[in-house]
Amino acid sequence: MPVSKTISNEFTLQGIGLHTGEDSRATVRPREGGGRFFRSAGEEIPALAEQVADTRRCTTLAKNGARVQTVEHLLAALFLAGIDHAEIEIDGPELPILDGSALPWLAAIRAAGIRALGEEAPEYRIAEPWWFADGAGRFFLCPAEEPVLYAAISIPETVAERMMAGGPLADAAIGEQIARARTYALVSEVQALRDAGLGRGGSLENCVVLTRDGYLNERVWPDEPAWHKVLDLAGDLALTGLRIRGFIIAECGGHRGHVALAREIIKHART
Repeated sequence: MPVSKTISNEFTLQGIGLHTGEDSRATVRPREGGGRFFRSAGEEIPALAEQVADTRRCTTLAKNGARVQTVEHLLAALFLAGIDHAEIEIDGPELPILDGSALPWLAAIRAAGIRALGEEAPEYRIAEPWWFADGAGRFFLCPAEEPVLYAAISIPETVAERMMAGGPLADAAIGEQIARARTYALVSEVQALRDAGLGRGGSLENCVVLTRDGYLNERVWPDEPAWHKVLDLAGDLALTGLRIRGFIIAECGGHRGHVALAREIIKHART
């Protein structure tokens, strides 16, 4: 079994929220046990799938009226770094989007230091192949000696009509590509998102914008939207509260499907 870990020192990052456009600040602190949780409006909200209240374009956690929006990028960074226990205090309704990727969070975690604790980390080993589907999302899971994540997306009439990305998380180059990939949106949906009260903090600095024939801005990686889908998958799987050892491929996944899969993994882990 792997040894559980926390960060050595606290750190704070701040900026605007992707959807609310409001200023926010997140302080991440070490924790000796008890998993990962957010502290907002005086409430402790466990970073677990059972606390998910909304999955429209991001993952939102809630408890007793307190809500924290767009948690997936920080959770992905914690997941990739193997941080099992942390307290995240939020000042604002949403985590800051920063550059639209998980890399600023991961860099801050590494700068803060990582400390092993004297206990085993909870782990789910995929023992046999199985399929799971939720809405348009389909997921295939099978045994592997290390965690491996892939995502396949297809957005009709765009450059992302057929894209796939991913690999073993232990590979430093793969982890870098996952962490560095920014969130994305279609140029055709930007106004509709804002009309729905979403995407108000989005810009060409923190979001890859897809057009029918290409992109409005430069990509960080080839197939960056697919890499970002792997990032979102990692962040939402962190809501299991488990290390996951095995191979997972997500086809046309989204936050709703990822969270449903996380809940199903929790069920499998308990049997």
